[in-house]
Amino acid sequence: MDKTMTAALVVIIVSIIAILVLSPASAGAGNTLKAQAAGSASPTQPVSVPAPGNGTTQTFTLGFNGYQYTPAEIRVKQGTKVRIEGDTNTLVGCMSTVNIDGYGISKYIQSSDNVIEFTADTAGTFPIHCNMGMGNGKLIVEDSTGTVPVPSQAPVVATGTNGCCSKPQ
Repeated sequence: MDKTMTAALVVIIVSIIAILVLSPASAGAGNTLKAQAAGSASPTQPVSVPAPGNGTTQTFTLGFNGYQYTPAEIRVKQGTKVRIEGDTNTLVGCMSTVNIDGYGISKYIQSSDNVIEFTADTAGTFPIHCNMGMGNGKLIVEDSTGTVPVPSQAPVVATGTNGCCSKPQ
């Protein structure tokens, strides 16, 4: 690799880091979260809301605190309908594309379309991340006995084709 390409690569990497560090999320804008199914939780505490997997819907607000998705954990019983409302004030840049491994979910969060809905029909632990594999959230789905099967879903490196900070095409 010649010096020009190396310099260009360094500029791109520094630019991406600057965007992440200087985003409104890292400045503390809108970091308050709600777990509507069972009261509220602090942004850094896991949200544990086990409910019977009887088809009821549990709603969570997903945000980003500058380091990770918040809440860091979403815990439900198998069979629960899950509704995740993305906080468009904090899910910006790279973090606005939310992926949930094992469920085939990849959603670009925007003000006109910020809801992810699915039924948690597979028990296990599933990473929640952006297209670059960052965010470090978890969806934990307990089986009917209240346990989480091991081994759980292995983390998958993101394969998004739109780049970190771009809108899906």
